Amino acid sequence: MTHDPMQSSQPSREARYVFGYLYRRGGSMRLVPLRRHLRMEPGDLVAAITDLQERYWITIVWRKPAPGTPADESRPLTDIDRLCTTRFGRKKYRATWPTY
Repeated sequence: MTHDPMQSSQPSREARYVFGYLYRRGGSMRLVPLRRHLRMEPGDLVAAITDLQERYWITIVWRKPAPGTPADESRPLTDIDRLCTTRFGRKKYRATWPTY
């Protein structure tokens, strides 16, 4: 078993902020209302979402691709339909930061 430094380090402050908001709002939220409520810079939001996804704390639900679009093509942030917390993320969040 190898030591993964990403799992041992703490998530960024922005990532915890995004996850905490998702957690309080029921674990699933569309991207546009999330961006509107959090009022974060787009670059910070993308970094937080990437950090959470790499840690398996959230899953990204993508919109259905347009007909004729290659499946392996990288998709822009606007193609995200919603963000959902994972069971692992909810458990890890409660164990790391107590919620009251």
